[in-house]
Amino acid sequence: ISMSSSSPNNNHPCAQPILQRQECHMNHGIQNEECIREELTEKRCLAELHCQREAINFYHRSSSSSSRTRWSCSALLEKFAFPENEMVLPDRVAKEDRE
Repeated sequence: ISMSSSSPNNNHPCAQPILQRQECHMNHGIQNEECIREELTEKRCLAELHCQREAINFYHRSSSSSSRTRWSCSALLEKFAFPENEMVLPDRVAKEDRE
């Protein structure tokens, strides 16, 4: 999905996160960690729009209620990028590791 800053599609439910990610990439480049929050916010919006069941399982299901032994790279990246969400970290990862 591409939305130029000159004519964003305001009807699209993910217009704002898409535009924010595009602007960040224009300012910092695509291969830069500066835009990780914008990328993940866009990814979450698109997942909740197009992959609702998977998004509910990933973003809204409590990880403390189910003992997850395998952690995906996406789950760990989400936890490091958004520490204010206070999501549960795997036992192997300490909170200070993400600072």
